[in-house]
Amino acid sequence: MIVSIRTRLIALLLAAALPAVAIMILTGRELEGHVTSEAEQNALRQVQNMAAHHERVVENARLLLATLARTTEVRALDRPVCQELLESVQQRNPVYVSLALADAQGQVLARAPDQTSAHQAEKLAEASYFKVAVARGDFVTGDYVHLRDIRHVIINFAQPVADPLGRTNGVLLAAFDLNHFGALFRDAGLPEGSVFTLTDAGGMRLTRFPETEKYTWVRDLPRMIERMSGPKEEGTFSEVGVDGVFRLYAFKRLHFEGAPFPHLMIRLGIPVDKALASARSVVRRNLALLLGAALLSMGSAWALGEVAVVRKLKRMLAAAARLRAGELEARTGLADGHDEIGRLGQAFDDMAQALQEREQERNAFENEVCNLNEFLEERVESRTRELAAANKELTEAMERLSQAQDQLIQSEKMASLGALVAGVAHEINTPVGIGVTAASHLEDKTKAMLESFHAGELKRINLEQYLGTCDDSTRMILTNLRRASDLIRSFKQVAVDRSTEERRVFRLREYVEQVLLSLRPYLKKTAITVDLDCDPELELDSYPGVFSQILTNLVLNVLQHAFDPGQAGRIGISLAVEQERLRLTFSDDGKGIAPEHLGKIFEPFFTTYRQHGGSGLGLSIVYNLVSRTLGGTILVASAPGHGTTFNITIPLDKGVVQSGLPGAAPGSQAGGTGTASGGQGALMCAAKNAGENRDN
Repeated sequence: MIVSIRTRLIALLLAAALPAVAIMILTGRELEGHVTSEAEQNALRQVQNMAAHHERVVENARLLLATLARTTEVRALDRPVCQELLESVQQRNPVYVSLALADAQGQVLARAPDQTSAHQAEKLAEASYFKVAVARGDFVTGDYVHLRDIRHVIINFAQPVADPLGRTNGVLLAAFDLNHFGALFRDAGLPEGSVFTLTDAGGMRLTRFPETEKYTWVRDLPRMIERMSGPKEEGTFSEVGVDGVFRLYAFKRLHFEGAPFPHLMIRLGIPVDKALASARSVVRRNLALLLGAALLSMGSAWALGEVAVVRKLKRMLAAAARLRAGELEARTGLADGHDEIGRLGQAFDDMAQALQEREQERNAFENEVCNLNEFLEERVESRTRELAAANKELTEAMERLSQAQDQLIQSEKMASLGALVAGVAHEINTPVGIGVTAASHLEDKTKAMLESFHAGELKRINLEQYLGTCDDSTRMILTNLRRASDLIRSFKQVAVDRSTEERRVFRLREYVEQVLLSLRPYLKKTAITVDLDCDPELELDSYPGVFSQILTNLVLNVLQHAFDPGQAGRIGISLAVEQERLRLTFSDDGKGIAPEHLGKIFEPFFTTYRQHGGSGLGLSIVYNLVSRTLGGTILVASAPGHGTTFNITIPLDKGVVQSGLPGAAPGSQAGGTGTASGGQGALMCAAKNAGENRDN
C-alpha cells in the first residue's frame, strides 16, 4: 500500500496535535484538582472560623456569667435590681436569647426578656446542669435542648452565685440560640447551594442552614457521621447530602471542657458543580478551539503539500533515476529555490562533483592528521606538567579555604549559642519575677495575719481569706518555678550538646521539643505556629548537638526570610524512619525562594538579608552538618508565594531503636495515628504557652 506524502503530512499534523490534546485534558484535570483543593481549603477555613466562633461563645458566656456573679446585687439576690441588670446585659448581648437568675432551689428570681425564657423548657431544679453547677460551685455547660414550640435548639450555661460567706445561694443562667450561626453563614459569601450543619455526638442534627426548620433536631445521615468520626479532629471529604446534591464537605469536632457531651461536629458543604464550573468551562472552550485549529491545519496541509512539496519531489525522483542510469550530468533544476527542498536539490546537484573530489581531499586530510598527532602529543605532555603544578597549588588553597570555613562556621555556631543564652535568660526572668512577686505578697499577708493573731482580732473569715491567698500564691510560685526549671533544663541540655558535639543515645521527639522550647524567645514575638510530627518512642544514636544546630538555623532562617513582621504562618517539622534512613522534612507556608536564588542558598556568605545583619552562613552550616557530619543529603523545593520545603535524609546506624518497627524492644507498639495526634497536642500546648508569655 502506497501512502502519499500529503497523507503522511496530515497524519504527522494529527500526531503533533495529539500531545496538545493530551496536555489540554491533563491541564484541565490538574485545574479541576487545584480548584477542588482550593475549595476544600476554603471550606475548612470557614468551618474553623465557625468552630472558633462557637468556642468564643462558650468562653464569653463563662466570662459574662462570672462577672455578673461577682456583683453585689446578684450575690444579694436583689430581684428588682437583678431584673433590670439582666435586661440591660441581654440587650447588649443579643446572642443570648435568655438570661436568668435562680435561687439554689431552682426558683427563677429574674430573667430577661421578661415575657419568655429558654429555661422554661424544663424545671431548673431537675436539670442536670443546674444540679452540677450547685454541687460543684463552678461554671457548667449544659446539653443542647430542642425548643419544640419555636423549633430552635439552644445550649444552656450555668454559673453559681456565692453569698459573702462563700456559700452557693443562687445560679446565673444563659441560653445561646444556635440560629445565631445563620447570620454568620449568610455573611460568609459562600456559593449557592452551600450548607452548614451542627451535629451532636449522638448523631442528632441540631440545626442546618439553609432550610433550618426542616432539618432541625432530626437524625443525621449515618455516612456523614462515619466520615466525621475518624481519628482526625478536622478534615475534608466528598459526599451526597440529604437533598441529593454532591458536595465538598469540611468538618471539625469541638470539645468543651466540662460539657456533658463528648464533642460537637460541625460541617460545611459546597456543591461540586459550583466549585468546578469555571474550570470545566475553560477546558471545553480550549478543546473546541484546538479542534477548529486542527481541522484548518489539515486542509492547509493538503493544499500546500501538493504545491510546495509533491511536485518538487517528483522532479528530484526523475533526476535520481537518470543519475542511477549513469548520467552524471543529470540535474534537478531546483538549485534556485531557497526553501529546504531547493537546498536539497542544490545538494543533489553538487553530489556528483563532490564524489570526484572527495578522494583527493581524504588523502590530504590523512597527511594533515599525522602531523597534527605529533604536535598534540608534545602539547599534551606540556599541558600535563602545567596542570600538575596548578593542581598542587589549588589543593593547598582548598585546604586553607576549608580551614577558614571551619573557623567561620564554629564562630557562627558560638554566636548563635550566645544569642540563645540571652533569649533564654530573658525568658527565665518572667517566671522568676512572678514567683518573687507572689512570695512577697504572701509575706505581707502573713505579717498582717500574725499581727491580727497577736492582737486577738483574728476572725474565721480572715483565716479563710488568708488560706486562700496562701493556696493561690504557693500554686503560682510552684508553677512559675517549674516553668523556669523546664527552661533551664532544656537550655542546659541543648547548650551542652551544641558545644561538645558528643555522640549519645537520645529520644528524638523529646530532644526536638527541647530545642523548640529554647527557641521560644524568638517564636513568641511572632504569629507563627510550629507543628511537630515524630514518634515519641523513636531513639537515635547520633549527635544531638548537630540536630540542634540544624533545626535552630532552619527556624531562624524562616523567621528572617519567610514572613513579614506580624504575619501569621506555619512551620512543619516531620521526622520518620523509612528504609533504614531517617527522613526530616522541614516546611513553611511563607514567601518562598526566588528561582534565581534557589541554587545559591547553600553557598557560604550568600544572603539577601545582609543589610539587616545576615551573614549568609546559616544554610551553609546546615548543608555541611548534614553532608559531612551525618553523611546525609539535603534537598530544597520552593516557589514564590508557596513556601519552602527542606527534605533531609540521614543514614541510620545500628544503634537506632524504633517503636513498633522490626528490631524494636519487646512489647513495643507502633505509634500509628495516635503519635501524630499526640505531637499536634504537644505543639498546640507549646503555642498556647508562647501566647501567654507574649501577653506578659
